[in-house]
This record gives sequence, C-alpha cells and structure tokens, in this order.
Amino acid sequence: MKSRLATLLCLLTLAACGTDTPKEAGAPGGLGLPALPGPTGPTGSDALGLEAQLDGRYIKSIRIEDSDFTANGPNQEIVLTFAAQGMSNVKQFEFRLEIDPIDALSFESSSFEPVQPFIAPPGFSIEMMEGGQWRTGGASVSQAKEGNDILGILKLVTGDRFSASDKAQVRVAFFSIGPSFSDRDDYSADDLNMGIIVNGE
Repeated sequence: MKSRLATLLCLLTLAACGTDTPKEAGAPGGLGLPALPGPTGPTGSDALGLEAQLDGRYIKSIRIEDSDFTANGPNQEIVLTFAAQGMSNVKQFEFRLEIDPIDALSFESSSFEPVQPFIAPPGFSIEMMEGGQWRTGGASVSQAKEGNDILGILKLVTGDRFSASDKAQVRVAFFSIGPSFSDRDDYSADDLNMGIIVNGE
C-alpha cells in the first residue's frame, strides 16, 4: 500500500510540476513561432534543428531521432523519438510543444509513451495547457537514469482536414529535466531551437 501511494504521489507531482510559464518561451498558438517554411522547407536563423546541445547539470544534449515526418492525409501517424545523451541522476522530465497551425494535429488521437524506467502520469499521456501548448513527460519511481537512452516516443496524428499540401510545425517550447520536481534544469524555446516541420523538406 505504501509503495502504491508513493507511486501515485510521484506521478501527481509530475502532473503539477514545472513553472506555469516557460522562461522566454514563444507565445502559444503561433504568435511566438517562426514563420512556416516555403516549399523548400525551413531556412535561415529560424530553421528548427533536431538536436540541442545543453551541457546542463542533468543532461548534455537532447535530440529528435531522424525520421520521415510526412503525411498525405488525415489520421496519419508521425513518430518523434526523443533521445537524451549524458543524463545524470534523472528521475523526471517534461516537454511542452507548440503546434502551428493548432488544428493540423489531433490532440485526442496523439500520445506519448515514456521508455522504462519512466512512466506517464495516470489518466493521460499528453495534457492540453491553457494557451494551447501540449505538455507531456515521464517520471521514474525507482531508479535514476544515467548515460544515453531514449526518453520516450511521441505519436502525433494528423487532423481531420490535413492534406498532402499542408505543413505543420511542431516546436519544443520548453524542456525540463532533473532528479525531482523542485530540482531541474529548464530550457526555453530559444535555448533549444528544436522541432520538426511535417511535410517540410
């Protein structure tokens, strides 16, 4: 009983953790996002990368594994695998995502699957925040994670009106990682400059 209670408290803590407003993160709903790319994909200083060098206390870098981020119609799955390098004493992490345009992807059909020892909060794997950001993450109730490994897999599903000519930007607006909800390194959208363009080139 004590173990179950401790697990529940840890997961509830994860669900309530982090600051309500990421430091220096762009405004949700496209207001703080770089413009969507033209036919040739993102260019210039606004281009989003798949990897961010962080050199923090609890992580050295975070990346989205290269994949085929394309879709030609509604209800199609796009997979983002988040991999961490140089983890030290990590028991919790959180991502906040900005989707532009917001209706390009289906919130209800999308999901996040943390990789063991991390587990998702009870009842949901992605939370819609006020302002439209998508919030997800994981927590370990047993061991702290060290070294290099996959944090989790984000499965995005295109919206009902999505077509092959549409583009959608998925930007990591905030990332937080560390041993507890009160002891983490926080990274803003400007720190990360990280994300993908669905149907970008």
